[in-house]
Amino acid sequence: MKFEITFKRGGTLRMTTLDAAPKTAAAVKAEAPIETMVYQARWSGREVAMPVNFKHKPPRENQSIRANIGDVIYFQEWPDAYDRSGFENIGIFYGAEIVREWRGDAPVNVFGRIDPAQYDLLREIGDRVWRQGGEQITIRSVED
Repeated sequence: MKFEITFKRGGTLRMTTLDAAPKTAAAVKAEAPIETMVYQARWSGREVAMPVNFKHKPPRENQSIRANIGDVIYFQEWPDAYDRSGFENIGIFYGAEIVREWRGDAPVNVFGRIDPAQYDLLREIGDRVWRQGGEQITIRSVED
């Protein structure tokens, strides 16, 4: 599956989902188009994060606590691991990082990758969100 992530202050990133996380990709497609805000996720370093609230939460799949530039992840407070506060998000990494949140390391579903030809744009957007604050985004499913 392919998605486009469009940022209000400029830039559209292209993402392709990974075969290793089909349920997460299907959950995102079922919710699309997704309109939300994107924020800097300083717990994990070079990550922008978008809060979501999916009707049907995907299970754990293709999990890692390590992310590389261009990785797109899904996180929720997994029922067997956390007291639930309602935290759920999609994140995009613009640098290699250990995935963390306020309780420590955070296993996430790595379900997509940004087109490597867009890494300069991805870094620009990540730095912009870090320095200028949150902005509106839209995630749309696109034809392969």
